[in-house]
Amino acid sequence: MQPYPQTPEQQTHKVSPAREAALWSLMRWQRDGQNARVESLVRESFAKFSLEPRDRALAMDLSYGVVRNLLNLDHVLSYFVIKTAKGVPPEIMNILRLSAYQILYLEKIPHRAAVHEAVEQAKSHKGHGSGGFVNAVLRALIRDLGRVSYPDPDKEPAKFLTLKYSFPDWLAERWLLRWGFDFTRDFMKASNQVPPISIRTNTLKTTRGELVAKFEEAGIECELSRFLPDSFNVRGANAVMDFPGFKEGLFAVQDEAAQLISMLIAPVAGERILDASAAPGGKSTHLASLSGGGAFVAAMDINYDKLRFLRDNTHRLGAERVLPVCADAAAPLPFADSFDGVLLDAPCSALGVIRRRPEIKYGRSESYINRLAALQERMLANLSGAVRKGGTLVYATCSVEPEEGERVIETFLAKNPEFYLDDPRPHLPEPVRELIEGNYLRTYPHRDGMDGFFGARIVRR
Repeated sequence: MQPYPQTPEQQTHKVSPAREAALWSLMRWQRDGQNARVESLVRESFAKFSLEPRDRALAMDLSYGVVRNLLNLDHVLSYFVIKTAKGVPPEIMNILRLSAYQILYLEKIPHRAAVHEAVEQAKSHKGHGSGGFVNAVLRALIRDLGRVSYPDPDKEPAKFLTLKYSFPDWLAERWLLRWGFDFTRDFMKASNQVPPISIRTNTLKTTRGELVAKFEEAGIECELSRFLPDSFNVRGANAVMDFPGFKEGLFAVQDEAAQLISMLIAPVAGERILDASAAPGGKSTHLASLSGGGAFVAAMDINYDKLRFLRDNTHRLGAERVLPVCADAAAPLPFADSFDGVLLDAPCSALGVIRRRPEIKYGRSESYINRLAALQERMLANLSGAVRKGGTLVYATCSVEPEEGERVIETFLAKNPEFYLDDPRPHLPEPVRELIEGNYLRTYPHRDGMDGFFGARIVRR
């Protein structure tokens, strides 16, 4: 089978730098392990391949798209790859995945272009024979896509969800037991979508109305948050640093769910607040903003380099009463009964933010969740000693797993009767109060349009 005929321009065609960058990112991701951050690798590829802004957007789309849909792409390709998967060189397999993603998911790229680019890329890496192989596979895929079938969702729901939405078996089975089929399917679909960029207005310097006007004047379409008075979302726009008002510190990028966690503290001027896992500073600077700049915020983190980045953020946003502190929230602390409010956004499985970090779903396990839950319990117990009598302790994770949410709180309260679970509704905007379940805040991407978070407000008697 011959490749598509080439135009004169294509006969001297060079491999697309965006596709080369995406291929390099995927190869590095597989080499470094599936916990490696795709975003970091793609951004590294920008400089390595000297990508222009348009190519950067494509490289990001292709890399993230393959990772998000990896199991589905491999399932589809298995119908057309004659060799066994082990017989296909890794570079060629990833070229096939990149091309299949374009064919199956990207309407803006013509099939002919996707095939041609893949053939040229395969030739450049593994020679003309590989180019012919890639051409044959992709043309068969386009011609005979109707051959691809999936397990019956009624008889094998977990297997269907795994192959259709690219989530590991154990997660599909776990969520089906807890949520049922429809909720699980909708959660997976939403977690595979590209999330918007959530903009939190820095009310220390401006208002949402004034900031939105600046964005729209720059040609950036804004969608106001239905939950938060100071937030709005943008899609398909430029790099964040190019947004109007970034250098002046008029806004921070922070998902709406993360903003809700800071609101549970309900800080006021004159209070002392400890943000116990603070870097890169989104919640610390939000606490400053919520208090009108009048609360003192100790922004603590174990990572000194991240604290330097946090310090830069506080200066840009004008949060002058945020003080970086390098310390371990799980180790003995040099203060007791010192803070009006303590916020612990604990290290977690991050299964609620898969739409932002798609690699997460491949690098987690039930044992990993249980190990983190033990750490979360230790950190919460340790930090409770820093809360004054009558003060507030807020616990949060960007996870949807009960072991990292309700069970941590239940264990803590059983061992610490001087604390009680408080009703968070009075401290949240009216539209958010419907998201409270048993005095716990829970958010989901498919239901609420924001990341999956858990939050609890505990008060010391």
